[in-house]
Amino acid sequence: MKKYLNNLLGKMGYKVTKRKNFLKLFRTLDETIISLINKQNPIIFDVGAHNGETIQRFNKVFKSPIFHCFEPQKDCFENLKKFDSKNVFLNNFALGEKKEIKEINILNESASSSLYNLDENSTFLNNLKKVDTQKISISTIDDYVMENSIKTIDLLKIDVQGYEDQVLKGAFKSLEKFFLIEVEIIFVDYYEKKKSFYDIEKTFLNNNFELYSISTPQFTKNYRVKWLDALYVNTNLLSNYL
Repeated sequence: MKKYLNNLLGKMGYKVTKRKNFLKLFRTLDETIISLINKQNPIIFDVGAHNGETIQRFNKVFKSPIFHCFEPQKDCFENLKKFDSKNVFLNNFALGEKKEIKEINILNESASSSLYNLDENSTFLNNLKKVDTQKISISTIDDYVMENSIKTIDLLKIDVQGYEDQVLKGAFKSLEKFFLIEVEIIFVDYYEKKKSFYDIEKTFLNNNFELYSISTPQFTKNYRVKWLDALYVNTNLLSNYL
């Protein structure tokens, strides 16, 4: 009976999910991005490349994407080297509002390492803790785009643990070149500093970007939203792609 009901609901476009499994569901923005980018060799800026997850992700959906990857953590950058090729440009520095040298906090979960300190009073840290610091170089998207004479960028992915607004500030002159921007937005207090959804929205709305889609949010055990990925589209370029 259970199997019959699931099959019947599936044909109607529905799916039954146990409450305990609801928190584990996650829909990425891949299908939306594919529907908007009508080419097999898009130029993708991967800001916060970590261990190459975004490279693997988009190599599955595009035939020959071109990646410009930015990752300041030493160990993570070493892991990225296995992807080095004619279509992957690796950069061992972070992106921000201006060129400078800063310290990044290395956490026991490297994907959560941040230029901001952990909020020690937060109830959301679980087992997150700082294990090291590293001095890193920071550049800007504007400088990189100019130095490399890049005309257009199909997708900018930003996942930098609360530093997203600084990356965008350093792209002020280049934003008009980007078609899509996927940005992670954190809603709980992992770090001492965090920007609200409203703060991120202001940057985009002032530069002809509109919110197009969001991923499935990740939740706490009490169903509070922890984070999600938001996809913005440059309305000035939309007619060039559709």
